[in-house]
Amino acid sequence: MVDVMKRWRGVTTLAMVVLGSTAALAGEQQPRVIEITASRFEFTSSEIEVAVGERVRLLVRSADVEHGFAIPTLGIGAAIPPGGDPVAIDFVAAAPGRHRFVCSVFCGAGHGRMTGTLTVVAAAGGGAQPTGGPDAVADLEVDVLEPDFNLIALPTTLRLPQNRFAFRLMHRFSRPVDGGPAYGNLLEDFFGLDSPALIGLEVRYGVLPGTLVGVYRGNNKNIQIFGRRNLLGQRGPGGVGLDLQASIEGLDNLRDDYSGSVAAILSKRLGTRASVYVEPTWVGNVNKPGRLHPSVDDDTDDDDDSTFMLGLGVRLRVRTTVYLIGEYAPRLAGFDDGAHPLSFGVEKRAGGHTFQLNLSNSLGSTPAQLAQGGSMDDWLIGFNIARKFY
Repeated sequence: MVDVMKRWRGVTTLAMVVLGSTAALAGEQQPRVIEITASRFEFTSSEIEVAVGERVRLLVRSADVEHGFAIPTLGIGAAIPPGGDPVAIDFVAAAPGRHRFVCSVFCGAGHGRMTGTLTVVAAAGGGAQPTGGPDAVADLEVDVLEPDFNLIALPTTLRLPQNRFAFRLMHRFSRPVDGGPAYGNLLEDFFGLDSPALIGLEVRYGVLPGTLVGVYRGNNKNIQIFGRRNLLGQRGPGGVGLDLQASIEGLDNLRDDYSGSVAAILSKRLGTRASVYVEPTWVGNVNKPGRLHPSVDDDTDDDDDSTFMLGLGVRLRVRTTVYLIGEYAPRLAGFDDGAHPLSFGVEKRAGGHTFQLNLSNSLGSTPAQLAQGGSMDDWLIGFNIARKFY
């Protein structure tokens, strides 16, 4: 009898241990539930903190119209239908960091303000500070005041996320809008579409946060290789940006007539509607006839002249995804033949694409091409198409 009782107590103890362990495991597997309400134009709650390794279930519901909920840096995205039924989003917080979440379905004039922050810390309620900061998060999101890496030809301070690509196509028709007797009717020439064109393809890659490299090639076999480093970036209504860019370009597929350039790119945001740019740029070895400028003389004593130009630009947001753009690049010292490059454009943003129609007095798209100037008598129609792969 005593042996039977001892054996029973042993079995009971083992069963309690197993059941306790199972209950503990079950408890560990239960996700933490966080409720979020989306309404025009805010999330409640908009500040969330979770611990590394924690299983999280977000229950997101809409209080009015259809919204979206997206955390780009975590690959999370879902549509939130109207009517109050919650949408469950499950994930595991893998590493410390701060992640911005946004409304991913346009819901009205204040859509762009509808954001929040998910903070992942080393332990619930404290521990190590988040790493990475908000810049890496913001790099993945559409910047409504700086949707592209260029204005028309001049660069901007938009950051390219690390390990991501962007592509751009530049097209400049050679037929002047006011071609005179040498050309036929502009409409009959389909606004220059029948004329030869300077076409350029550009690819850029984010090698580090705030650092990108890129290569451009034109159908005149001019190749430019460039790198850009962001030193200061502020995305608020009064934000200031500062980049440094260096490039080398050459003719005949980068075999001949090399030209280097160094530029500082300073941007300033004016409220929520405009960004302005000031870009002092030095360009070497400009006076080469094969690049664009037909009137330069390669036999003159100053055929290796450099130039210093000051790029000035503005992008004005006139509608939610529509912009007016202007840029001007006067040469202040050195080679300055021809008129100072001047361009105007209208741009439409659609997701990761931007489509731009422009009018310029120069065919130039690279620093050396811009430094060669243009003509105030010849205005040329062109377009840019850009695509971000993120």
